[in-house]
Amino acid sequence: MPKIIIDDAKGLYQTSGKGVVGLTQSKTVNAAWVSGATISSGAIVVPANSLITAFHTVVTTTFAGGGAPTVTVGTAAGGNELAVGKTISTLAAQSIAGKGQSTNPELNTALAAAAGNQQLVIVAGQAYRADETEVHFTITAAAALTAGAAQFTVEFITFE
Repeated sequence: MPKIIIDDAKGLYQTSGKGVVGLTQSKTVNAAWVSGATISSGAIVVPANSLITAFHTVVTTTFAGGGAPTVTVGTAAGGNELAVGKTISTLAAQSIAGKGQSTNPELNTALAAAAGNQQLVIVAGQAYRADETEVHFTITAAAALTAGAAQFTVEFITFE
């Protein structure tokens, strides 16, 4: 797979390697509730030398069961190294399809559930990733869920 680079001198060009340099990229995954009180994204790989610019969570299947679903973003399943826990809503039933949260204030407002929505915040000093990094989103409710799914997105820019 060629590496794609954009710069002012050469414009858009390809070299050997992989990925895209200098353009905002995003990777997204949908994950559904399986059991217990959590929904986990699995690993979303961000390339080395990248700046994480945003995290987004959008409910795609309304949650049922447990209360106060909270999102964390880490470098391993269940971790919070990249974004500490912030609630989507105070009740799982308020986490309906089309609602969610973001690190972007305007998107967070647009996605906000009826009550209890908190904006995700990238932890200070964690946006730049010198090494390839696995990003894991985890939703944890106060009690067992019985249904639900969410789309998880990480946006980033890779440097040369």
